[in-house]
Amino acid sequence: MKPSVHVLKPFYLIAVVLLVMIARGLPLPILIPLLVFILAVPLIRELRPKTDLDERQIALSHWSSHIALYVLIGLLLFVMLHTYVADGKNPDPEWYMLLIIPLVVKLIINLFQNYDKRRTAQLIGYFFTTIWLLFAILSHGFTLESGMEFLPFIPVYFVCWAAGKWPRPAGVGFIVLSLFMLYFFGGWLRFEIYIRLIMYTLIPLPLLISGVILMFYKAEEES
Repeated sequence: MKPSVHVLKPFYLIAVVLLVMIARGLPLPILIPLLVFILAVPLIRELRPKTDLDERQIALSHWSSHIALYVLIGLLLFVMLHTYVADGKNPDPEWYMLLIIPLVVKLIINLFQNYDKRRTAQLIGYFFTTIWLLFAILSHGFTLESGMEFLPFIPVYFVCWAAGKWPRPAGVGFIVLSLFMLYFFGGWLRFEIYIRLIMYTLIPLPLLISGVILMFYKAEEES
């Protein structure tokens, strides 16, 4: 079987990592655009229809990607647990960022690809809002402070319910709420970049994605 560009993608990604190691002396204004470009190439190809691949190549590539993801998760957990046991301190935020963001991305993509979009938007809204409620309770207990932190999320539950009946208006609601939260939680800017990435991934981003997809719900159903 002739190997395709898609199947040989791991060689390309390994070469990217090696390039980073070799080119660490480059100025950031050169290094960052270079990395963005070379990482965008396989991503764009992944999003395009794979008419040049047979089903076996696609299945094997996806299977290997799943295995690689779980190996990565296992390695991250190993490092985090080792740090906790060896040093007796909580791992740094960047480790949680590397663990959480890929899992959130995988969850959102899997749900919207495999289930009804209205139901998926509802599940995503309920799930991530409940995570924030648990986070507030674990941080402050059943106190007034927890209630104040959760207060901005109460409208999310209403929009989640509305998505089952009025998907497009609910999509607008999700988008508005996600943008409002970006403004409301301006205090997050005091946090370091890794914590901010985690918080934005867990809160506004899922709502924004759900809102955009619901905005096109009727158009997809009619086409």
